Amino acid sequence: MFHSRMGDRVHSPETMRRIRSLIKCGKIRVLKHAAARMALRGYTLPEIEQVLSSGFHETERDEYDQTHSLWTHAIRGSTREGRKTRVVVAIVDELLVVTVVGPLK
Repeated sequence: MFHSRMGDRVHSPETMRRIRSLIKCGKIRVLKHAAARMALRGYTLPEIEQVLSSGFHETERDEYDQTHSLWTHAIRGSTREGRKTRVVVAIVDELLVVTVVGPLK
């Protein structure tokens, strides 16, 4: 199991492998805050999946969430239409989309 817990921080190549694997298995859940940001910014779930599947891990933006005792990971990429986007996720038994930021410059 790949829980991103304090002390068990998953490094970039493994993080991206795990994210892609969870997407392939359909184990992705958009949290309420992220759903609101997606709607506000005009993103669809397939676009978010595209960013996560083809993007890169911005390790310097990873944060430890003490409230929930897990790491969040920032993934930056582009939609098929070229909108540069950052998606923040957490990895538990599924991929949790925490927030969506974009379009970026």
